[in-house]
Amino acid sequence: MSAAEAHSDPTEVEPPSRWGALGRRERIGLVLLLLLAIGLRVGVALQFEAHHPQANAPVIDERSYVEWGARIAAEGEWLGDEVFFQEPLYPYFIGAVYSVFGEGLTTLRLLQCVLGGLTTFLLWRLGRRAFGRLEGWIAAAAFAVYPPALLLPCLLLKPNLFLPIFAGFLLLLLGNVDREAQAGAAGRTRYRWLGGGVLGGLGALLRGNQLILLPVFALWPLLRGGVRGLARSWRASFAFLVGVGLVLAPVMMRNGYVGGVYALTTSGAGTNVYGGNNADNPWGVATEFDWVRGIPKYEADDWRREAERRLGFDLDPGRVSQYWMDQVVQSMKADPGLHARIFWNKLRLAWNGYEVPDNHHLGWDARYVSLLRLPWPDFHLFGGLGLAGLVLCALRRRLNGPRLELALTFVAYTGTLVLTVMSMRARLPLVVALFPFTGYFVAELVRSWKAGGGQRLVLPLVLGLIGIGITTAPTFDAETRAQDLADRDHNLVVTWLARGEELDEASALAESLARRYPRSARLQTLLADTEWRRGRRALAAGETEAGQALVRAALARLQPVAAAEGVSPRERSRAYRVAAYIQVDLEDWPKAERFFRRAREFAGDDLELRVAHAQTLLECAQRTKEVDPENEQASQQRTEAVRMLQDVQREAPGSLEARAAFTLLERLPDAQ
Repeated sequence: MSAAEAHSDPTEVEPPSRWGALGRRERIGLVLLLLLAIGLRVGVALQFEAHHPQANAPVIDERSYVEWGARIAAEGEWLGDEVFFQEPLYPYFIGAVYSVFGEGLTTLRLLQCVLGGLTTFLLWRLGRRAFGRLEGWIAAAAFAVYPPALLLPCLLLKPNLFLPIFAGFLLLLLGNVDREAQAGAAGRTRYRWLGGGVLGGLGALLRGNQLILLPVFALWPLLRGGVRGLARSWRASFAFLVGVGLVLAPVMMRNGYVGGVYALTTSGAGTNVYGGNNADNPWGVATEFDWVRGIPKYEADDWRREAERRLGFDLDPGRVSQYWMDQVVQSMKADPGLHARIFWNKLRLAWNGYEVPDNHHLGWDARYVSLLRLPWPDFHLFGGLGLAGLVLCALRRRLNGPRLELALTFVAYTGTLVLTVMSMRARLPLVVALFPFTGYFVAELVRSWKAGGGQRLVLPLVLGLIGIGITTAPTFDAETRAQDLADRDHNLVVTWLARGEELDEASALAESLARRYPRSARLQTLLADTEWRRGRRALAAGETEAGQALVRAALARLQPVAAAEGVSPRERSRAYRVAAYIQVDLEDWPKAERFFRRAREFAGDDLELRVAHAQTLLECAQRTKEVDPENEQASQQRTEAVRMLQDVQREAPGSLEARAAFTLLERLPDAQ
């Protein structure tokens, strides 16, 4: 390649496109592209709602966000009463949607389909802004059919809102590159940086790792302007920080007002970092810990309680976060090689085609959504070509201006994933910065072919093969991937049991899982739960012998789980919980009371457990009193039950558990 060719750039960076400046064919093409993006997402969402067994039963984070948003809409709970543990903007978005359109998951999902179309449009703009027309079309088209992005609107998760905000944020900042060199454009530039700061702050209220990047973005004008442009650059940096402050300062003040901890966004930074950087999690993926229940409303307290247990004294939310952060630092100092391997594994996953599951598994969900089973190109292709495009851009000396900053954003965002936890939804924002390079790579192939191919095609083809090799290189073995699917089967059984539906299917699936993983305490408890429910059904149908046999089998299965060494307190608590409900059915109130008490040694703040435990105490007191009216134990049991029910009413007014507590207390007029 000649020196002239090396420095020439056939892709002309375009100014922000205006609708009137587009040709008729481009306008029609853009409309069709957006209709494709939104239409595919609507189709996936409708199939998801029609066929997916968990469509109307959000779990884990999704359930937390929906319940939080519903409280905001119904009760006007805009301020709240605790320091945020989860990033709050998405639940507030749900609350606003519910306030305007009424509660309904279908409406929410359809709006998220539109947000997916908006992200597609912004990627079209971003690709054109950084490279040119063709690159913008390819980047947007790739996102329009990208399988995780097609599934995303079905899921009640933060990336639905974060992706368009992040894309708009990058478009604003990259749009400043040429403007800052224009005379008389300083005022407009500062407004753009102010807007960028606002979007950056909003992004930090959705993804904690965005908070890490904000100081880097604040330095961009200073690094870009050099010494000569220092006066104008610091004003742009100041405008950016003002924009961030306009968003985050009220949240920080709110956290300080309600909880005494002036956290910029949440108090969960330390736990998030620990979650992806500990010796028990060599791949740094989303996982469960023995001391944390998979129920977000208890998650913050579980982390706090474990930290307090280890330290031996009480902690506020800020010190809880600091404790878990310190654990990571100490572990890194003690075994830097281990953490280097964890970082390397997370980097491999960040650039690998396997979509690491957390709340959802793309392949498992596709069982119920036929559109997702079509052979769409995925990260194996788009990601591999994007990595190749980034390197090709650098080797051909075109990594400058907005392209350089887009590349730095991609690298920096990858770094935040390596520092925290890897999953499909955590990686989704990465494609916003990467797909324009996918567009560049494909456009370069086309241009090289039209120019006669030959030697000019060799480098792109080699880099393309290397990029796809990186995204297709093996990471998890077959057993680990099978375990990922089995975890979703487990969650499906839990969903069926919670709804009281599909008992035979739930039992068969639980038995299959227990045979595959016979040493799993969690699956043994789940199987016992299904056996007990089948026994109840048989007894209700008059099949006494079969019903009693199933109930006995369930109790026998739970006994070793509760007694075995090495079983985590969380799993032991689950086993005691199921055993307690079985004893309630058998009306053996003393045994039920003992099992509830043991279950509450780990889950003492569980509202449902507290109400059920109080009920068994009242039953025990009643029977003790019938035998011996003067027995002091009956009075103590009754007093403990009343206090427990009153605490539930005070702590969770309006909840189902509070209403159940009220009903029980109504039977005891002197306890009101």
